[in-house]
Amino acid sequence: MDLLLLHTTLNHKCNRGFTLVEMMITIVLIAIMVNLVVPIGQVAERFKLDYVNQRIYASAVLARSEAIKRTEIVSVCRSTTGNSCQAGVNWADGWVVFVNRNGNNSIDPGEDVIRVYNPVSSPVDIVWSSNARLLSFRPRGSAVQQGSFSLCSVPKRSTLQRLVNISGSGLIRKREGLPCL
Repeated sequence: MDLLLLHTTLNHKCNRGFTLVEMMITIVLIAIMVNLVVPIGQVAERFKLDYVNQRIYASAVLARSEAIKRTEIVSVCRSTTGNSCQAGVNWADGWVVFVNRNGNNSIDPGEDVIRVYNPVSSPVDIVWSSNARLLSFRPRGSAVQQGSFSLCSVPKRSTLQRLVNISGSGLIRKREGLPCL
């Protein structure tokens, strides 16, 4: 009987589960595999660019739809204050959508400010590539000038740039471009 009790006691000790060393090795192996499969920094950077790209896209769509609805020219310009258009290359400091009744490309008294977009909190370069310093839509939805917004994270990495293209007909498209190097 003592032999049976000893055998049961030994089996009970052996079947308790993982040791601390075995569990730590398993966690380290899982962490290594996850780092090889999904680089977290690149995922966060792509998410940040996609978020800001969606804001630019939404402002262009808003300007176009408001131009059609109001049957007036509606413009989007770079603005750090929210009540006037400023010259500059990087739109990450903020931008504004406004009714441009007289077509002089500035926010005048009596012209409605439809939406103010605050500065982007993440370090991103947003560049409007067009001959004009702002984006405007006519009452029928066509763009006064065509161009594209290109977005890259700062500092520049090999992540693909995000683009919002605006054609002369008013078609607004999002896509990926070349690496941001």
